[in-house]
Amino acid sequence: MENYKVLPLKWRPKSFKDFVGNENIIKVILNSLKKKKIYNTYLFYGPRGVGKTSLSRLLSKSLNCINNYNCYFCSKCVNCISIDKGKSLDVYEIDGASKSKIEDIKDILDSICYLPISMRYKIYIIDEVHMLSRYSFNSLLKVLEDTPKYIKFILATTEFKKIPNTVLSRCMSFYLKPLSVNDILSRLILVSKSELFNYDVDALKQISINSKGSLRDALILLDQLSLVNNYIKLKYVNYFLNIIDDKYIFCFLNSLFLKDYDKIFYYLYYFINKNIDYENILSSLIDKLYKLLLIKIIKNINYKIFDINDFDKLKFLNLGNLVCKKHVKYYYELFFFGFVNLINSYDKKMFFEYLIIKSIFYK
Repeated sequence: MENYKVLPLKWRPKSFKDFVGNENIIKVILNSLKKKKIYNTYLFYGPRGVGKTSLSRLLSKSLNCINNYNCYFCSKCVNCISIDKGKSLDVYEIDGASKSKIEDIKDILDSICYLPISMRYKIYIIDEVHMLSRYSFNSLLKVLEDTPKYIKFILATTEFKKIPNTVLSRCMSFYLKPLSVNDILSRLILVSKSELFNYDVDALKQISINSKGSLRDALILLDQLSLVNNYIKLKYVNYFLNIIDDKYIFCFLNSLFLKDYDKIFYYLYYFINKNIDYENILSSLIDKLYKLLLIKIIKNINYKIFDINDFDKLKFLNLGNLVCKKHVKYYYELFFFGFVNLINSYDKKMFFEYLIIKSIFYK
C-alpha cells in the first residue's frame, strides 16, 4: 500500500508563487537573486508553521537550479528534483535540536573545505538553530566570519532571542510573521477544492482563526476533519477544537443583559457539562462584547471590516437595544481580565463560575 502523504507535506510550496503570506520578504529575496546579491548566511525566524523550512528549500533551489533564469527555478532539473526529495548531496538539512553538540558542528565544519559535488553551492540548512550549544555557536561563528564562496548557510528558528548577537550580526535576517486569517482561508479553500472535499466556508474560516497564523496547523486539522466526514462542517470543527457554537454565546449574553437568572445558570452549566474549554468561552465572549462596544460607539460602523456578517449583525443590534455602553464596557473588562487570570488559576471551573456570578450582580 502506498504511504499517504499528509496535506502539509503534499501542499508544501513548490515555487515562490505558491508561498503563502509574507509577500514583502519574498519580494526582497527575489530582487536580491535577480541582482545577484547573494548573502553568505540567511536567517528566517518567526512562529511555527509559517514556512521557514519551505522558504529555505525554495532558496536552495533558486541558488542551484540548472535552468535558473531571473531567479525562477524550473523544478524539473536534476538539482531541483533532488532538493525537493531531500536527496541532494550538496544541500544538507540539519536539525539543530538533535545535532546541538560541538561534535556535530565540527563534522559540518570539516566538510566545508570540500567543493560541491554537482551543484553551484553547497548549502547547509540548520533548522531550530537556537538549540545549538554555546560552544557550537562559537565554532559556527568562525566559518560565518569567512565563508567560502561556494558555501551558503540558511538558518531557521522560532526563538530569535536565543541566538547570540555575534551570529545575528553576520546574517541577513528575515522575520516571517504569522499568516492572516484571509491568507490561510484562501489556501484552505484551494486545497479543499483540489482534494475534492465538501465544505462550509464557515468551517474553514473557524479553522483559519484557530490556527493562530500557522498554515501547517490549519492543514493538519483539515486533514483530520476530512477523515471524520465527507462534508467538513462547522460543528465538526467546533467539536475537534472544543469550541462553543456562537449561537450559545449570543443566547448567554442576551440572558445576561435581561438578568434572566434561570437561563444564565442554564447556559453556565451547559458550558460546564459539555466540558467546553473555559478559555475558548471567555475568548468568544470578549470578541462579541468588543464588537458590540464598537457598534455602540461608532455610528456608521462598517460591519465587514470587523468581520460581522448580515446574520450576526441583527443579533448584535438586538443585543445593543438591551444594554448601554457603560454596561458593555464593564462586561468586556470583567471577562477580559478574567481571561488573563483564568490561565494561572488553580481551579479553572471555580474561577469561571465566579466570573459569571460576578457579572450577574452588576447594576
